[in-house]
Amino acid sequence: MSENSSGFGPKNQFAAGLFLMVWSVIGWLSLIGSPALWVNEYGVDPGPSLLPIISLTILSLGALALIGTGALQTLVQQHARTRYWAMLIKGSLMPGLFAISLIVYITLIDVVGFIPMSAIFSITWMYILGVKSGNRTYSSLLPLVAIGTFIGVGLIYFVFLYLIGVPIG
Repeated sequence: MSENSSGFGPKNQFAAGLFLMVWSVIGWLSLIGSPALWVNEYGVDPGPSLLPIISLTILSLGALALIGTGALQTLVQQHARTRYWAMLIKGSLMPGLFAISLIVYITLIDVVGFIPMSAIFSITWMYILGVKSGNRTYSSLLPLVAIGTFIGVGLIYFVFLYLIGVPIG
């Protein structure tokens, strides 16, 4: 990998700034679209909207700083041509697939149920990540994934249902 594909390279700063900006825009839209946060029933107390406003302001300013720094460094400095975009796409494939599978998981959890959908999601991703790490053979990985899924999903179900009292499916 080149020195720009990891660390504080200008393209990485720009990409991180864009990532944070997307999340800050989502946060601002959510904050603006929540009328309960804007009710003025608190007197001199700023109310529940103060912390999200502070957090989103810091996030937005940080994102703008990263975008500006990355763009400025990219425009001012001449960097050697590398296979940056190919490496970026290759490095983004697994996180992209994870995000897509998470959206599918959230969509299907009401239809299939928490336990089966969480088990499918957990088994799939633990197996994929275990195979990718290359530490174990395929057959020796399956029992560990099954045990981890049983413990993880069971623990989450137990905590939500019996300790917190929130039914999750």
